[in-house]
Amino acid sequence: MKKDTDVLIIGSGFGASVAALRFAEAGKSVTVLERGGYITREKFEADDDMLWQPDNGRYGMNDFQKRGTHVIPWLGAGVGGGSHVYAGTLKRREFFDDFPSDVSVAEMTPFYELAEDMMQAVKYPDHPPYDQLPAYRIFREAEKEMEEQYPDQVEEHGDILLGISYAPNEALAGKVFTNKYGAQQRYSDPDEQKILGGDIEVKNTLDKNYLHLATERGAVIKEFAQVVKIEPLPEGGYRVFWKDPRQDSQAGGQMTTETLVCGAGSIGSTELLLQNKYQHRTLPDLSDQLGKRYFTNGDYIMFLLPRKGLLASWIGLFAAIAGWIAGWGWLALVGVIAYFFGWYRSDPKAAPDQGSTNSDYIRFRHRDGSPQGMYIEGGRYPTPVKALLAIGLSLAGEYRPHTYGHISNSVNFLGKYVPVFELIERSWPIPMLMMGRDDAVGQFHLNEENEAEIEFPIENNDQYVDFLTKWGKIFSKKADSYFLPNFVAKAFRIVEIPHNMGGCSMGENAKSGVVDSYGRVFGYDNFLILDGSIMPCSLGPNPALTILAFAERSMRQVISQPEKAEDGIADRP
Repeated sequence: MKKDTDVLIIGSGFGASVAALRFAEAGKSVTVLERGGYITREKFEADDDMLWQPDNGRYGMNDFQKRGTHVIPWLGAGVGGGSHVYAGTLKRREFFDDFPSDVSVAEMTPFYELAEDMMQAVKYPDHPPYDQLPAYRIFREAEKEMEEQYPDQVEEHGDILLGISYAPNEALAGKVFTNKYGAQQRYSDPDEQKILGGDIEVKNTLDKNYLHLATERGAVIKEFAQVVKIEPLPEGGYRVFWKDPRQDSQAGGQMTTETLVCGAGSIGSTELLLQNKYQHRTLPDLSDQLGKRYFTNGDYIMFLLPRKGLLASWIGLFAAIAGWIAGWGWLALVGVIAYFFGWYRSDPKAAPDQGSTNSDYIRFRHRDGSPQGMYIEGGRYPTPVKALLAIGLSLAGEYRPHTYGHISNSVNFLGKYVPVFELIERSWPIPMLMMGRDDAVGQFHLNEENEAEIEFPIENNDQYVDFLTKWGKIFSKKADSYFLPNFVAKAFRIVEIPHNMGGCSMGENAKSGVVDSYGRVFGYDNFLILDGSIMPCSLGPNPALTILAFAERSMRQVISQPEKAEDGIADRP
């Protein structure tokens, strides 16, 4: 029987987008089902409409849902998946000893190169208006000192490859251009807002490269199509059912396909397959390893606060206010002097809302001496005064992405000439985004509502967090800054995770994994999983590039081999 489409792809993230393009290039009819919609600057709002909360009528690109006791995964929702909410960071894994035996550095290298080229990866620029931003300089200088003093522990540091479009000269920052694939983008503006992945059209998101090219070759993307059920067909192939998350009813549709690709991410793919194995019982032969191994990539946030003169200014401010209220002129005068002494001692404001998150990094060896053990990268965020003004304008219906530049200019003006605002703007910390090969391994299970929750033994990461804290304190000292731990994570034992991996981990066979190293599902023909869920361990570096490279590797293997009725996509090892 002829199917509705040759290839049906669930999700549109890093692995799914590669499959969409490569199957379309091979002449296959391709349909992509994505739970979210297209992401555009015109639709962006700096309020709770940024969030994916269908039950509340919100369909934004940021999905935060607590999964179990200790983990809040940060997922992307929209055409392009997680590429809209990640920081654009593209790093390679440099060893694969903890992967199936057929994976090697030599084999993966050309696929990394291909993925970097497709994402138009570039180093953070060394020219204006990007190179002299305060937070960037603070980190780069501290990294150099760390390398000199701790050569045995610090592996390397420097600028990161980023999937972000930077202007070739200062005059073009923020301008619209057409990329080499024919998609419209804009050059990064350091002053543009950084609200939850809001660099829309600046990052080289998947809808601007892989998916853009796939649709030009005939692939069809159905937005707001959330897959709920998968049924194998007696004659081969699959029937897939979906619903529209914007509808209260089960409005949606179904489609048959010869080849099925699941690329809904670690949380989405694992949840969907657990539901089909245990709730619907349509995929009973999925490996019992399904849901067994979940990894956070050691994601953790701490902060550093540039300290020179800061304490003197705050003490002086309170002393001046107290002296004025009490009528003690001498105390008010001492306070004013202390305030300006602190201002004189201080370096320029850190401005942690300017520039690109993860524009630079420092890499440490693992606690056991092996490579790629832990990273510290500089974060960016809209400082609270600017963020609150943006949200207020958004609630009033007056906010657009370019509005943040006007907000920023106004607050910066006050921060230059009004003492209280100057001190507040000088007091915002810089996030240290930390990640690495941690110790805790979680496990998925379905709750009473058949939603996936994660049992995560966070206590197993105590030594890892101690390791992060040790080097975070040393790094902060080199940056002439106060060290601020993650009080929320420490007090409430909960972490927010942007680099979710595992759940459908690859293995040598069905006893050790759900898929092989090419993402081919054990027990089912013509069925692939291509996303972070197939990673068998915490990687250490940011996982996006590795997911892309493994998907490119899979497509080279799968499409080059002829289909066989008895074996499906390709022969099993």
